[in-house]
Amino acid sequence: MKVKTFAKINLCLDVLRRKENGYHEVEMVMTNVDIADVLEIKKLEEKKILLKSDNKELAMDETNLIHKAVVMLQKEVKKEFGVEIVLEKNIPMEAGMAGGSADAAATLKAVNELFDLNISEERLLEIGANLGADIPFCIMGGTVLASGIGEKLKRLKPLPRMKLLIVKPRIGLSTRKVYESLDIEGLNKTGFKHRDVREMVSIIESDKNDKEKIDEIAKSLNNILEVPSIRLLPFISDIKKIMMENNCLGALMSGSGTAIFGIYENDEDILKTKEIFEKDNRINYIHITNTL
Repeated sequence: MKVKTFAKINLCLDVLRRKENGYHEVEMVMTNVDIADVLEIKKLEEKKILLKSDNKELAMDETNLIHKAVVMLQKEVKKEFGVEIVLEKNIPMEAGMAGGSADAAATLKAVNELFDLNISEERLLEIGANLGADIPFCIMGGTVLASGIGEKLKRLKPLPRMKLLIVKPRIGLSTRKVYESLDIEGLNKTGFKHRDVREMVSIIESDKNDKEKIDEIAKSLNNILEVPSIRLLPFISDIKKIMMENNCLGALMSGSGTAIFGIYENDEDILKTKEIFEKDNRINYIHITNTL
């Protein structure tokens, strides 16, 4: 069985508070983009989990979310089974685009189907939430408002197709490091004004035409995690500035970074901006894509 699993971007992300268990309470709007990993999944006679990938930087052992997803399914049905999963990696790593989460989500869905485990989507979402905050969204897909720690999902209207340029610096930031560097209590005490995520939701849910909607989405992009991420890596701010100087409608870091996406109106501007970034050796990923 071969399955594609798509990357995500955050159109907005707010962190409300840090919970006692260490997780953060968030509100965010996420959507899929046309960049996908491919997983090939086969049954094995021997009861073992065998992972392979074309990306040699990835640990393909029990620490990988794909492996953890299979183990969670085995525990759920109280049965061991053998499976081989070969991963073709196209979603950039340490980018804030849910590459690992997307792979785990695809594994949960595909293994459930391949082995006739008959686990409901509702239960898969619960299992996914125990593995990682972005996994429930990756199971559902589309355009979604997520709250809680990311497990409470509300499907939104499909987005108009948006042209995107995605740029990622060579230096990545781990999600853990970014969240640890976010002093949300300190920000709240200083009177930090949280951008209302419902503003983005109302734009998406409106009956405006595609052009109006894209313009308003671009103007309302917001991600509180840019605060610690730009402090850790100021180059993120430089990338956004270059995009905006080259007729980008709006630019934002996705998730905990370090990928930045820009929304563009026409191919000429997006290609011109891409050429600028191609000359910068501090960048290791440049890709033109679109929302799904």
